[in-house]
Amino acid sequence: MNEQTFLRPNTTVSEPSRTSLKTSLDTRMTTKPSVSKRIKNCLFCGLYQQRSDSLTLGSRPKLHSKIIQMAGESSDSVEWYTAECGTSQYTLPKRYQELSPIGQGAFGAVIRTVDVVTGKDVAIKKMLRPFQSETHAKRTYRELKLLMHLNHRDAQVVQLYNAFTPEKNVNDFQTIYFVLNFVDYDLSKVIKRGKPFTEDHIKLLIYSLLRGLKFIHSAGVIHRDLKPTNIGISQNSDLTILDFGLARVATNGLQTGYVATRWWRAPEVFINWERYDEKVDIWSVGCIMAELILLKPLFAGTDHIDQLTKIFDIVGTPNLATLDEVCEPYARDYIHKLPTKPKQDYKKLFGYKYESGSRIPISGVSPQGISLLDRLLSFDHRTRPTAQEAL
Repeated sequence: MNEQTFLRPNTTVSEPSRTSLKTSLDTRMTTKPSVSKRIKNCLFCGLYQQRSDSLTLGSRPKLHSKIIQMAGESSDSVEWYTAECGTSQYTLPKRYQELSPIGQGAFGAVIRTVDVVTGKDVAIKKMLRPFQSETHAKRTYRELKLLMHLNHRDAQVVQLYNAFTPEKNVNDFQTIYFVLNFVDYDLSKVIKRGKPFTEDHIKLLIYSLLRGLKFIHSAGVIHRDLKPTNIGISQNSDLTILDFGLARVATNGLQTGYVATRWWRAPEVFINWERYDEKVDIWSVGCIMAELILLKPLFAGTDHIDQLTKIFDIVGTPNLATLDEVCEPYARDYIHKLPTKPKQDYKKLFGYKYESGSRIPISGVSPQGISLLDRLLSFDHRTRPTAQEAL
């Protein structure tokens, strides 16, 4: 029996535990993933082949015209209103009412609204200072481009319903809004409740996350910022991968060194800086799976050096042959001088935990789950499975 059986239906699970997930685990686990090839018919298909870092502020007229084209109607025919919500001000079409704040980051603020035309709750993301610098402009352009490229209903990926700007004149163009599907919670809020996840629930969430990654990676995209706050969860335990602000098209060349929030960042980003691939997302899945078991981040480093130290505390120090093959010389020499640390006992760390006198586990995963987690958290990215292989 190999680790792949961990994400397949468990016929020994009791029926009450299945129904607690709202939908049968068997149904979810045996549903054939609807993973497409590259989506070629988006508005940006002609622009998608260009590297995002070729974007300059001079491209703003092109982006403005695309936003207007997406909105599908002239700004003159739309009734607008301005309202405060949270710490930001929003200028929105009147079809979006009942605003409430969801959250705000460095590049965007998100609110929940009701679309009175459809009667559905939606999320609206306001891009903050999208043209403050060329870096901001590239990020805005890239996120919209990738959201359109990955806009597939059954792919566990956030859905872009629309994009608009209240500024009809390109010379005034300073504001961009994305209209997205609304999700009830993000995974970090669910984890912070402190209630242990059942193994069935961990299977469901990791399966759904890998299924979404399979779709994203098949489209030639690396998410680069997978973490619990970027994973949406519905009341029915449906999972949605959120926030493509750091996502990039996979290439064989150099990537950006600063990616992902540190605690979920793959070690090759530290030790090989700008040379990595989609396996950085697989490492993040391993970190998230461990967090579902432990109810706390696995590698909560305080800085880059401490982050590597905490990784070695768990996965052990790689041997010199591995370091020679996957590290830049400066990183290899630094790691080689550190005290050698053994790999922790994953069975003790992630295996079943029992209450006194009980034979029913209250947390942890089976040996098959531990085996999968071991591969997801492989220090050598070459030995990590792809999303397809992990499924």
